[in-house]
Amino acid sequence: MTTSPDTPENSQKLAKFRAQIDDIDNIIINKLIERIGIVKQVGELKSTTTIPCPIRSGREAEMVRRIIEEFRPTDFPASAAAAIWRIIIGASTGVESKLSLSVFSDDKENSLYWLAREYFGSNLPITKQPHIKRVIGDVIDDKATVGIVPFLRSADNSNWWTALMQQGENVPKIFAHVPFVYTDVPGKDIPSALAIAKMIPEPSGDDMSLIVIEADANCSQHRLQTAFVSNKLEATWINIANLSPASRHHLIEIKGFITPQDTSFTAFLSTLGNAIFSIHYLGAYARPVTLAHSQNT
Repeated sequence: MTTSPDTPENSQKLAKFRAQIDDIDNIIINKLIERIGIVKQVGELKSTTTIPCPIRSGREAEMVRRIIEEFRPTDFPASAAAAIWRIIIGASTGVESKLSLSVFSDDKENSLYWLAREYFGSNLPITKQPHIKRVIGDVIDDKATVGIVPFLRSADNSNWWTALMQQGENVPKIFAHVPFVYTDVPGKDIPSALAIAKMIPEPSGDDMSLIVIEADANCSQHRLQTAFVSNKLEATWINIANLSPASRHHLIEIKGFITPQDTSFTAFLSTLGNAIFSIHYLGAYARPVTLAHSQNT
């Protein structure tokens, strides 16, 4: 015989459960308020330094990965927990320092706007720009702290990424992949973006680096790939720009947190000698986490 859900006994049990939930909610609220107080102190400390951007891309990725692993074996969806922490991180960073976004969005493409909202939170001001280079310009001119541009793809012939090859501290670097969490293996048509800012990217433990190599026009892609393999670097070609008759600019993604000063990369350059004219480090991002359907999603 089943018990009717509206019996006095069940009502008492429900009241008890709800009281417990309220108590937990109060703890969460108080801890968030306590957390933001510490964040403000961090912001005040950073304001005395020359740090141009408060975002810690590597630390943020490590935090979200840890949250996902903590929630994987539970009944609470790991993807939902990750989304909550992204909101907390975005809101907290905005307390540290005033943040604003410039996002590529034209008549045909508006998905990056929503990706930016999901990743950085709905409280930050966003400027929509119809051209990618305007987004980059907004960051360079300090009209926006962060720029959101389309993910680099081989089918894109606009070569907008060459705008990130400029020299100087004002040139933004790629620091994050947006989104960071996928609930399933993303298809090639799934919208994705890169975040740029005036900051130095940092390693998260599982990263991808983006470097442009200007090589002699007579230096074949096969020769470059052979040099990568011999120096134990996993490289993938994204695009090639022909900006001058004498050379070709190869946009390459390398597995790991690799900078031009990395030992394996300098060895790669030595292998090719005078065939390499210049190197442009565009940045790095933490590799996104993919959650399978069978897991808590």
